Amino acid sequence: MKQTFILLTLIASIFSFNAVTAATPNHSSSARVPVVSDMAKIGQIARNKNIPIILVFTAEDCPYCVLLEKEILKPMIFSGDYTKLTLIYKINIDDEQDILDFNGEEISTSDFAYKYNAQLTPTMLFLDSKGNELHQRILGINTVELFGGRVDDAIDISLAKLNNKTIARNQIRINP
Repeated sequence: MKQTFILLTLIASIFSFNAVTAATPNHSSSARVPVVSDMAKIGQIARNKNIPIILVFTAEDCPYCVLLEKEILKPMIFSGDYTKLTLIYKINIDDEQDILDFNGEEISTSDFAYKYNAQLTPTMLFLDSKGNELHQRILGINTVELFGGRVDDAIDISLAKLNNKTIARNQIRINP
């Protein structure tokens, strides 16, 4: 009888834990990755802040793009830790809308992707305020647990190139 009571108590606690866990919202899912409409304006912001731009090329039917956004980009944005380190934007290469490029000229999203040789998705670029690549692009996404470190390293190197010096990410003061 005592064993049955302990077993029932254990089962009830497991179910109640699962119910609480399921009801706990994932706040990073409410974060939004901004979609590009005006790269000239984004470039001006990056120039004023002296920070790189992360530009991710995505596609409609790309499960890896969804994974990258959900597991890497949204948590980066939601945390607020990257606000002073980089601007994060995405562009859907399947979108038929025009955007403004870094010169303020109208261009289709597919032509913009072609200009950057970004036909494979996801493709993550690390750009300066004029649209020049600061670091080797990252194609696709593999192990999520290691991917964040690759992105952080690319941000560090991009910041160092913008500032003509070596900067360690942990040396940058991040004010909440």
